[in-house]
Order: sequence, then C-alpha cells, then structure tokens
Amino acid sequence: MSARGRRIVAAVLLAGLAPAGCGPATDSTGPGGGSTTATAGPSGQAAPTATGPTPGPWPNPSARPVDRALRTGMRIGDDELMLSPSTRLIVDLAWFDTRTGRYHSLPEDENFRSARGEGGPLPFFEVRERPAPDGRLITFGFASARVARATITQPGYPTTTLTVAPWGRGDVDTSLFWAARPGRSLAADLPAEQRAVCTLYDPAGRVLARLVLTEAKSVQKGG
Repeated sequence: MSARGRRIVAAVLLAGLAPAGCGPATDSTGPGGGSTTATAGPSGQAAPTATGPTPGPWPNPSARPVDRALRTGMRIGDDELMLSPSTRLIVDLAWFDTRTGRYHSLPEDENFRSARGEGGPLPFFEVRERPAPDGRLITFGFASARVARATITQPGYPTTTLTVAPWGRGDVDTSLFWAARPGRSLAADLPAEQRAVCTLYDPAGRVLARLVLTEAKSVQKGG
C-alpha cells in the first residue's frame, strides 16, 4: 500500500474512534459560547473517554442528565457551567472542573435569582442569574418558543447576545439561552428604567417577547 493510502486508512480509523457525546467536549467556544456535550447512561454516569477521566455522577441524583448536558463556556476559575434540560421544563445545573474532569456543585449556586415572564405572550419565559467573583453575571434562561436570537440590554452597559440552543429530545418549540454578561443584577434595587431587559427573536427577526429582569417575588398564603 502506498504512503498516501496508509494515511487515508489511518484517518478513517481515527474518525471511527471519536467518542460521540460521552463527556464535555474539548472545543468549547469560549466565554459566553457553548455546544452540546454529554450523554449519560442509566446510572447517571458519563461514559469513559480516551482523553481523560469520566465526569462522574451528576451532583443532583434526582435530576441527572440522562439525555444530555450542555456546555455553556461560562467559567468561574476552572469550573465551567453545565446545563441539563429535562422533560418538564426544568433545568438542572452542575459545574465541570476542567482540571479534574469531574462534575460538582458550588455553594454559591443558591445565589441564583429568577425573573419570570408570567402573564406575557409566551406560556413560559424565565431568566436566572448569579454574580461571579469578577463582577460578571452568570445568566441563563429558557422559553416556550423557537428562539433564533436572544439579547440582554441595560442602560450604561454593552448589549449582550446570548448563545441559543434547542431544548432537545424532539422539543423544537422550547429554547435555552445563556451568557456571562456585564451589568446590574436583577436582584438589585433599581428603578424600572435602569433594569436589564431580555429580548427574544424568532427566525424572521421579529420580537417574540421581552422580559424586564426583576426578581420574582414569592407570595405567602395564609395567615
């Protein structure tokens, strides 16, 4: 066999060995970007890869990513945020330690705050965020719509364009979106005109919905 023929055969064999969705991908698009990554088996543990240790079990066993997890490219130190959409419009999260190759949770995740588009044009529209130590706001959201583009604007700060991904598992009419953005938190005490606004667009560029990012207030019932 010629040298050229041997190279072609080797390339085909290597392509056949590439793992398909069995752990966080190594080609993250950088801060604010992301790509589909992992699938997990029935045990909730990702399949091993030839490039490093397995991510291990998902931190929340009751919401393990049996379908997939999404890399967001948003990092705090060596930890990258992973999102796992489930079938009931629930998004679970974990952090992927890029040094050890393991999933884990962070105590600060309790600081995520939510804004909800209740009573708006979409049946479901929610944005969640928490501050990072460097001042960015780790932000993600989801909506019951086929979103082509999502932005967040706030007076005094540059416009943020979020990464958009379909929900998955055949649900093309629900979308996820995320970015690490500058700005003031939705939990901050701000007048309405100074608050951030998340805008969703359809594939034709039309506005689907807008949500003013203000923290959802719980209502206590009973006396």
